[in-house]
Amino acid sequence: MEQRIATPSLSFSEAINKAASRSLEFKGRSRRSEFWWTMLIVYIISLLVPPIGFVLSLLTIPLAFRRLHDAGHSGWWWGCCAILESIITLYFIFDYIMIILNVEYYSVEIESTMLTFFLKFFILYGLVFIYKIVLIVLYCKDSEPYENKYGESPKYVVLDEQVSNTSDIK
Repeated sequence: MEQRIATPSLSFSEAINKAASRSLEFKGRSRRSEFWWTMLIVYIISLLVPPIGFVLSLLTIPLAFRRLHDAGHSGWWWGCCAILESIITLYFIFDYIMIILNVEYYSVEIESTMLTFFLKFFILYGLVFIYKIVLIVLYCKDSEPYENKYGESPKYVVLDEQVSNTSDIK
């Protein structure tokens, strides 16, 4: 039976370089250190220079897919969250425009309409928030030690039988 050992975490520069070199690659797997170091940089840049941060956050989508792959999950966990959030956002944009225009679509008073609007807003975005917590938990899961349907483990390597036998002799 093959023995597998965990390699050390990637350093900051290794993680950023690896993520940058695979920035458009959805296939494969990425380690937690690669994911979290990159996300930290993107969040800091987003706070300092929002337009550049927005572009960089779009470039981290493949990294999120690969991170989910490494934990043994489909990248569509991220995709479903993005689709859900987009649909809810479009719904609220339409709903808000209808309130502002005060068309016959809303026959009740504007105050109760706005109250209903904000109640729906907090409930639906609360569900998105819970979904994002689930995603964070999935991002934090350890790598699967063996090859999965997304590729070989970037963290766990096969310990060569000869190397382990010679190390026992010393």
